[in-house]
Amino acid sequence: MDTQLTTLLQQLDRRILSLSPQRDVFLLRLIVALLAVIFLAMDALYGMPFFYWLGLPFYLFCLALYVQGLVKSLLILRQVSAELLIVLVMTVTLIDGKPLSGAMVAWFIGLGLYISFTIIRRNREKIESLVKQAKRTALVLAGGEIREIPAEEVKQGDVLIVPRGTAVPVDGSIAEGKSSIDESFVTGEPFPIHKVPGDEVTSGTLNLSAPLQIRATRNGDASFLALIAGEIEKSLQKKSTLQQRADKIVQYLILGVTGYAFLLFFVTGSLDLMATALSVMCPCAWALATPTVFASGIGRSARLNILARGGEPLDIMHEIDTVILDKTGTVTLAEPRVSRVIPIGADERELIEIAASVETRFSHPLARAILNFARNQDITRFKPVSDAEDLPGRGVKARLEDREVLIGSPETLEALGIEIPDLEYSGRAIWVAMNREVKGAIVVQDVMRAEMTNLGQAIRELGVKRVLVATGDHEESEARRVADLIGADGYYFNFKPDDKAALVKELQSSGKVAMVGDGVNDAPALAAADVGIAIGGHKNVALAIASSDIVILGDDAGDLLTVLDISRKMAEITKQNYAWAMSFNTVGLALATFGFLNPVLAAFLHHISSVFVVANAARLYAGINTAADLMDRVMTGLNRWQSQVSRFLTHRGQEA
Repeated sequence: MDTQLTTLLQQLDRRILSLSPQRDVFLLRLIVALLAVIFLAMDALYGMPFFYWLGLPFYLFCLALYVQGLVKSLLILRQVSAELLIVLVMTVTLIDGKPLSGAMVAWFIGLGLYISFTIIRRNREKIESLVKQAKRTALVLAGGEIREIPAEEVKQGDVLIVPRGTAVPVDGSIAEGKSSIDESFVTGEPFPIHKVPGDEVTSGTLNLSAPLQIRATRNGDASFLALIAGEIEKSLQKKSTLQQRADKIVQYLILGVTGYAFLLFFVTGSLDLMATALSVMCPCAWALATPTVFASGIGRSARLNILARGGEPLDIMHEIDTVILDKTGTVTLAEPRVSRVIPIGADERELIEIAASVETRFSHPLARAILNFARNQDITRFKPVSDAEDLPGRGVKARLEDREVLIGSPETLEALGIEIPDLEYSGRAIWVAMNREVKGAIVVQDVMRAEMTNLGQAIRELGVKRVLVATGDHEESEARRVADLIGADGYYFNFKPDDKAALVKELQSSGKVAMVGDGVNDAPALAAADVGIAIGGHKNVALAIASSDIVILGDDAGDLLTVLDISRKMAEITKQNYAWAMSFNTVGLALATFGFLNPVLAAFLHHISSVFVVANAARLYAGINTAADLMDRVMTGLNRWQSQVSRFLTHRGQEA
């Protein structure tokens, strides 16, 4: 029975939409109500019943459209909608012999809803335009022929042609050609990056300078853009706890207002007073207060290369008490660099030469750091090495001119009975021993991102009480160095992924916690936190989305400040919207009760209220924070218009 009813209502919906310009039911209601107002007003002004009977069918059709919306809400969604109040107003005014008032109420409220939902729709369209690139096609090279197919149909291993000036349709690696790639859409990186065969390219980036052949490394439906598109669409559909609570309040409000209106009628006997109360208390502003803000917050974030899984994570961020920052790859580049050489049993150049000679046999990050440092010191001729062996997690060893060389952490050397001198240094020491005799230490530091200086203070200024650093580094000195540079309140070192997750849970006993990491080795902590934020989500978007609530697509942990700022503004605007809706309804109902309003004026004021709420939320998406920002936008628009008019007049003058 429910299925048949749903099918019937869907068929009716399609019929109604087919009658509406732009297939917009709000616009159809507005037009029909306007026609009813025009004809009924002609009758009222000139006393011509012909216009009354001409306007009545439009009045009844408008009433039927609102009844259809109410029935659909009751039977399918199992909830009362604002259409109930409009239906009652139109019915009461028709019985009272004042259909013009009912038509004007329907038109004013319909106009408010149309403007409000048009703003919301356009905002949503702008948001969705960010992911439409996922619907692109790809040029697949197979058997000497080029076929154009939907990007989601591309399979891993397919070879694709990417012409100059077009976007990369799927994730892949360059098989042939060299070109500059604009990655700003994905990572926010402002400068093009030169790519050569073997380099990875991400879907959504722009091929700037030359045609490329790329080999797909993922199926099209698992590419960066496809996953991002799906996630943004889900986030727009997801209702937060706050929004669900507001929806319930709206239900009670509608029923309460309906009961109050009937009470007014029984006490006063005035249908006009009843209609006025119903008109002014239509809870559209209340119902729109949260979803419009969340949609704007999600859209604003997406424009800034930040993906939020619904509005709730963004909303929670302004309540966060503690932020935990992973070190490697989050506030640092995960690129170790030699910062100091401490010779003990050899001179500095000899120590570098010994270490670099051994490290030529390895490719791990520390080996690359030592070799790069050696080259910068003009050490390019290395000694012959034999029996090179990697000691996973501890160091390396090899034979150099028949002498055993051991390079590793203090713990590695001490475990073998080699005594380490007590030295002061900042960073991570890599000790070098030859024939069990310490030759010195090479201190390396993870390269800090330039914008991370004083990040902790900037986070605290946005309302967070405590900023901590958690790292898997074994040496406390490196954790302390990074914590001092960013201005953190504390640090934890030698922390495995499970340790970070346990730390999150421990700190949650004293407030809400946000964990910021790369989405890979700290995935358990991200999932355990009240809000998990992954940095550099473009590198492994599937894992970042699975483990995090917010994904920063670029590599800049400073975007955390943007997230906090958006959250704070969302909270402010949401409070403003609810305060406005509550104040308006309270004052409006009081004025209606004491006869200071009529149904038409009440509907007009309701229209203003709804538009205010939506416009107030839309300024978050547009980045308008103050009246000065608004004036700047207006003046920019006027200047652009003036420039276009001047060019047009100049062109016409030249033609003449």
